[in-house]
Amino acid sequence: MEANKTIVSANQLAHTVTAVDVSSRERIATIPTPPEPHMLVFDAQRQLLYVAITYRDGIYDAHGDRSHEIVVIDPKNWAVVRVVDISPYEGPHDLAVVGDQLVVACESHGGCLLLLDLPDFRIWGHIPAGTVGPHWLAITPDGGKAYTGNKEAPFVSAYDLASGTMTGKLPMLGGSEDLEAVGDRLYVSDRSEKLLRVFDTSTDNLISQVPLPRRPHRVHVLPNGHVVTSHFGDSWDFEHPDPGSVSIIDPDAGTVLQNIGAGAGPLGITSDEGILYVNNAMDATTTVIDTRTYEVTGTIEMDAGAHEIVVI
Repeated sequence: MEANKTIVSANQLAHTVTAVDVSSRERIATIPTPPEPHMLVFDAQRQLLYVAITYRDGIYDAHGDRSHEIVVIDPKNWAVVRVVDISPYEGPHDLAVVGDQLVVACESHGGCLLLLDLPDFRIWGHIPAGTVGPHWLAITPDGGKAYTGNKEAPFVSAYDLASGTMTGKLPMLGGSEDLEAVGDRLYVSDRSEKLLRVFDTSTDNLISQVPLPRRPHRVHVLPNGHVVTSHFGDSWDFEHPDPGSVSIIDPDAGTVLQNIGAGAGPLGITSDEGILYVNNAMDATTTVIDTRTYEVTGTIEMDAGAHEIVVI
């Protein structure tokens, strides 16, 4: 019998990782971490979760000291099996497993991609991002290329992972937020305009852009090729949070199919078997959406600052 699937959330304000059973939507574990966990990724080969501890407190635009740990969690017993100190690197954020390496977008060293050899987490080295603020990370399906969304730079950085070099800059004049590479397309959220930009990863050329109802933040591509972007409310205020939303987009037609209400501060998106899960950082919930009907089918309680979310 196939084991039940699990929703896993990194909660930056509570300093926890939570695990919730997909079928029952009941919490099965709460794992404390150092402050503050922002992003996480599941290593299917080694059956481990890696959690990036980004700042001691705060968000990108207003934070305290940068953190320098990757927490390793075994989901078989929901135990922390290792805390990896990546010093002198600091400010790890988005991360991805590519073969036998963990690729991490880091804010230190002027902004870089940090490469760690698995399973021992030996530091291979880093690739300069060409700018401060590499925050979000996308990997092409073949594992050959990487891209970082750079909040403050007028470009997305492109990298060749085999040679360990930065290979180009994709124009994003107002800065970029999250991005995802699927097939031969790279979908990028514009940080300053209400646009989703689409690039061809074989040439790194812009091929289209889709107007959106609000400025986008996170990006997630569904199995049918539709793209989901999250939108914050009018202000980022934990005392008086505004509801957020997600847009489901047909990138080939260049249209928004549906805009669906979510909780406040939608900061993580994933999907599984036609169900979309949206983490809402400001009200500590996950909004559950049926992507076939565009209906909200439930809300799951998470911990404060619910950030990245995955299903394993």
